[in-house]
Amino acid sequence: MNPIHFFTLGYYPEYLFIGIIWGIIIGFYTHFRVKYALNNSKLSKNKKLIINFIIPILAFICCLNIWSNAAILTLYLFLSSILADVIRIIWKYLIKDKYLNFIPQYHEKGILALVIFAIIIISGVYGMNHIELTEYNLTTDKINNGSYSIVWVSDIHYGTVQNPQLVKESISKINDLKPDIVVLGGDIVDERTTKEDMNEIFKELGKINSTYGTYYIFGNHDTQPDSIDYENGNRTFSDRELNKSIINNGIKILNDEKTSINDDIVLVGRSDAQWEGENNRIDIGKILNESDLSQYVVVLDHQPIKYEENSQQGADLQLSGHTHGGQLFPYSIFERLTGHLVYGEFHFGKMEMIVSSGLTGWGWPMRNEAKCEYVLININ
Repeated sequence: MNPIHFFTLGYYPEYLFIGIIWGIIIGFYTHFRVKYALNNSKLSKNKKLIINFIIPILAFICCLNIWSNAAILTLYLFLSSILADVIRIIWKYLIKDKYLNFIPQYHEKGILALVIFAIIIISGVYGMNHIELTEYNLTTDKINNGSYSIVWVSDIHYGTVQNPQLVKESISKINDLKPDIVVLGGDIVDERTTKEDMNEIFKELGKINSTYGTYYIFGNHDTQPDSIDYENGNRTFSDRELNKSIINNGIKILNDEKTSINDDIVLVGRSDAQWEGENNRIDIGKILNESDLSQYVVVLDHQPIKYEENSQQGADLQLSGHTHGGQLFPYSIFERLTGHLVYGEFHFGKMEMIVSSGLTGWGWPMRNEAKCEYVLININ
């Protein structure tokens, strides 16, 4: 990872207020925690004052951009220290045991907090580097020609935060499933994917064998929007080069378009809504009014939005990604508090909806919410 990403990793001014509040809380706590840790230090009074001034200020600065690695690591240090405080209190008042007499000293020097912090980070790195299959079984009376298996893969963000070899191994496992349909649900690449990596991932994905083909919808990161290219504003590949790489590898793009498969399934691929705005994309009602609703209608939308409208218009299934299942605590809490569907299976009227946590994640090379996954949907 480029060192600059430690403090950048995306900047959105609308979240600055949260960062300031976050920074004030952690900064104040850090001041008193560092003062406590230096109580028995042999350092001079002036050195203690300088240290106890600089560290809280650094903690505050790190929190200002809540989407940075600096912010999440500072938060986890804060939470680890709070948990260490709780352990110290429990030891003192509830289970004061001679075999645990090391706790006060380890707590005062911050060793206990650092051990907890290390566990959080190691588990997060482990979570980002293990990919699992998630399977759903759905039933319908709309299919006349047997059953179908759909593999849904989203949010690979290739060449950024996960070992590319893991992605290639997952593609091999997808091939072993012998799926009828493969759908790539957007954000397969992002603003930090090089042109070489972009071409490599679509070459690998083009190797997937499926009965009725591989289909692609765009996510909010695929086209490397300039507003989130934080280093220099320059793209590494153009829209034309991206589309060419996708198509040349035998993958069909559905961008506010639909296709019928074996007169049983209609795939409706939506253009990305660009951060939940409609982006002037075609109205779903217009697309579905021109579709055969006696077939099983699958709406493919990178972001898990407009599900109630899709249900009302006659869709049977919506597949989405984008959320990464929250990826890191406490971001999933923010997502749920703001009414977003973060991960799993949902029902709206007669329509079922599946939100995948994605094959990888974005930005941070860690994951402690949901899991890295590719999804197999059996429709019977």
